[in-house]
Amino acid sequence: MFRTLHCCVLGLLLGASVAAESALRFCHEDQDSYPWVMSDGSGLNKELLDLVQQQLGLQFTYVAVPWKRCLAGLQHGLYDGAFAASFKPERQRMGRYPLDAEGRPDTLRRLHSSRYTLYRRAGSAVSWDGRRFSHLNGRVGSLSGFSIRDLLLAHGLEVDESSRDPLALLQMLEHGRIEAAALQTQRGDFVLQANPQLAQSIEKLPQLLEEKPYYLMLSNALLAHEPDLAERIWAEVQRQRESAVYQERRDAYLAKP
Repeated sequence: MFRTLHCCVLGLLLGASVAAESALRFCHEDQDSYPWVMSDGSGLNKELLDLVQQQLGLQFTYVAVPWKRCLAGLQHGLYDGAFAASFKPERQRMGRYPLDAEGRPDTLRRLHSSRYTLYRRAGSAVSWDGRRFSHLNGRVGSLSGFSIRDLLLAHGLEVDESSRDPLALLQMLEHGRIEAAALQTQRGDFVLQANPQLAQSIEKLPQLLEEKPYYLMLSNALLAHEPDLAERIWAEVQRQRESAVYQERRDAYLAKP
């Protein structure tokens, strides 16, 4: 009887281990972030992660929440992963990034890279030459919780983080509540293309603010209990991002009107 009981307990433990490895909850921002994550369930990050889970035989569940809540939930073990996160040293207490041999964020295992651009009202003298801002006497808008805030603050600018919605942020700019807006370029352009009337009063500066890699962060708990699984996921992100299948999906998605 003891042997039977031992086998049953062992079977339950093995089953729990398999279940823990095969079903993971990942959170992401609940606003449209073209082309990476969209509120309708589409987006290139999801395309990429779907290829990863298929290749590894895993199951990913996606949860859309405000970005600050996503990172807080990752830190407190509500989620196994969060995407897509640029690197900030203070976020390392919330979860883990893929690291290279020197202990730095491994850009080869990123989900994607994104550029940031400064938007201003048409005809405004606000400018950015790649090193300094000029004619900027008011606040600059940034989406709440986004890392571009650090660059703006480093230049002594006053930052308004009252909005989580890129459309609302550009409308604030249009109505003069802020003097400029710092947004991910593809995201800002997407909003303006979808709102032609707004696009008539907003213009994008040609000089990039910043370009950053973005990662799938994984939870401290996952790294503590399944470090090999975490490394397999990050390695597969790199493989699938460079695969012909993903490249075809990316090109097809970006070609959509």
